[in-house]
Amino acid sequence: MNENGATHTDEAIEAIADLERDAQDAISRNQRWIARVTNRIGQPLTFFIVVVFVVLWIGANLTLLQTSGKTFDPPPFSWLQGIVTLSGLLVAILILTTANRVAQIDTQRDKLTLQINLLNERRTGKIIRMLDELRRDSPELPHVEDPEVQQLAEPTNTHEVARAIEERTPPHPGTA
Repeated sequence: MNENGATHTDEAIEAIADLERDAQDAISRNQRWIARVTNRIGQPLTFFIVVVFVVLWIGANLTLLQTSGKTFDPPPFSWLQGIVTLSGLLVAILILTTANRVAQIDTQRDKLTLQINLLNERRTGKIIRMLDELRRDSPELPHVEDPEVQQLAEPTNTHEVARAIEERTPPHPGTA
């Protein structure tokens, strides 16, 4: 616990909440509107509304065609096809816009995670070096050189690791 009674867990939760609030504050008004519309469209009720609309449109046109011989959108229902196509295009744009925003947030989180991991790696290396020094300075412990300790105490060359991973892993689909 720290001086105000918060545990490390409480501090971590509050830090995450702060990051989420910052991410929400960075969203533009247009992006918020798109997110609200996308959330509303992405509900099961929307599916049923679209199905009912299409069935009523076709049913009304076929009924008018049989009763009066005239219809506002005769088969093959080109107006309906246009409405459905335009709706599909708009929904695709909304989904892509939302997905791009989510990808930006994910990228920021990935960078933060990497920074934290690199900091933890440095701290762990420092702890290993300190423990090794304590072991060497302690007269009760035998002086045995441990190559693994030497290796773990060295800082990781992140550029070298990234290059090795790139060389040893297959490319992602769609990239060459």
